[in-house]
Amino acid sequence: MRLGKLGKIVDELNLDAVLVTYEWNVLYYVGVPRSGGSFILYERGGTPKILTPALDFWRLSDEVGERVEVLPYTTYELPGFPKLIKGRLSEWISKYLSDSGYGRVGLDLSHATPLAREVSERLKNHVVVEDVSPHISTQRSIKEPEEIELIKQALKISEESFTKLLDEGVAGLSEREVAARLDSRMRLGGADGTAFETIVASGPNSAYPHAYPTSKKIGSGDVVVFDFGARFMSYCSDITRTLVLSADEEVKKALEAVSEAVGTATDVIRDGVKSSEPDSAARGVLRRYGLENYFIHSLGHGVGLEVHEKPRLAQGIDETLVEGMVVTVEPGIYIHNKFGIRLENLVVVRKNRAETLNRLSLITSV
Repeated sequence: MRLGKLGKIVDELNLDAVLVTYEWNVLYYVGVPRSGGSFILYERGGTPKILTPALDFWRLSDEVGERVEVLPYTTYELPGFPKLIKGRLSEWISKYLSDSGYGRVGLDLSHATPLAREVSERLKNHVVVEDVSPHISTQRSIKEPEEIELIKQALKISEESFTKLLDEGVAGLSEREVAARLDSRMRLGGADGTAFETIVASGPNSAYPHAYPTSKKIGSGDVVVFDFGARFMSYCSDITRTLVLSADEEVKKALEAVSEAVGTATDVIRDGVKSSEPDSAARGVLRRYGLENYFIHSLGHGVGLEVHEKPRLAQGIDETLVEGMVVTVEPGIYIHNKFGIRLENLVVVRKNRAETLNRLSLITSV
């Protein structure tokens, strides 16, 4: 559990209490997965509380032990539950905070959950409400060693599953069938599930950055983009590889350029670097190949409990990379009606360098 980190936010912002409502923030601080509808109420000097639907009360109580107070809530009477909160939860929370005499309360408002909005509205005439979302996202962006190990395991499952998929062969199968096989491989390999909807895009479809698997059959001369990731113990991996079944020289040149862009951008990443600098480095490589105009998205993003987290590696973003962040490096080029190529690695920001977590070669061959 990381509830002590909420105490740091309380101290930094001089708050009396913090209410955490966004599901992934709750998971980050409490460490109990599949707890949708559960919320954290952290008070200065008090015992942290988890407010949870009654049907999850015993599971959460068993998992968190006596470290926190677990309070069940429901809209109707239920016998046998200690300290049952009955009725509208936002009313109970607002009354509790007001009756406690608190003057400053933090909410993770950036994610705009219904409960956060309702509590904020009820408190606005009585309490100063502070949005603590930026402080939470900053804490989440810097991974602890055990978090990095879980991301590594998720990535290992992804890469091994992809290798087995290619060993089986993909030519002649539909994009949809290949995606299903890859998803199944990751599940059988130990994943909780996929980190996001798997992309398998072949031929002209590969030129769509946010393609989705279709009934199109993969041809023997296609370019095929695979963007996929496993979720392990709630942590995500994110990897993209492009399988080139074509001998076309334009495709080979583009693949070489994107691969070089990954390496050059990775070499720039280290503690203290602005998050726009790796993006600029990748674009510089593609510019030399005459391909910069086909790179139409940002270079990368943070990965953790969610597949898109702080920071963003992008033009115009004034964030500083900090040791312990895990980010993607994923340049791509997309030529409409022809082909697209994207390559993506996961790297950890270290003090003087970037540590690439991938073991699978950037260039995929069959």
